[in-house]
Amino acid sequence: GKMVGRYPENLTDASELSVGRGRMIPTLSFEAVYNAIAQWLGIPESQLDNVLPNRHSFSTLFQVSDLFRTSNEQDVKQRA
Repeated sequence: GKMVGRYPENLTDASELSVGRGRMIPTLSFEAVYNAIAQWLGIPESQLDNVLPNRHSFSTLFQVSDLFRTSNEQDVKQRA
């Protein structure tokens, strides 16, 4: 798998990302990841704002190529 976002250096309640009791504040919005998933599922660019209405509120949005290999990339790796 691939780690996206910022992994906390400290996983205790003393962490700057901790809200206590083992809960952490994410460093990325779910829109950042779901933007790529929606593209991978074939949702047209013109419809992405309907699926993810808040996606333009965030500076980081992953594209399908950031999270998924294309079939061509997989074919090249299998031949190697």
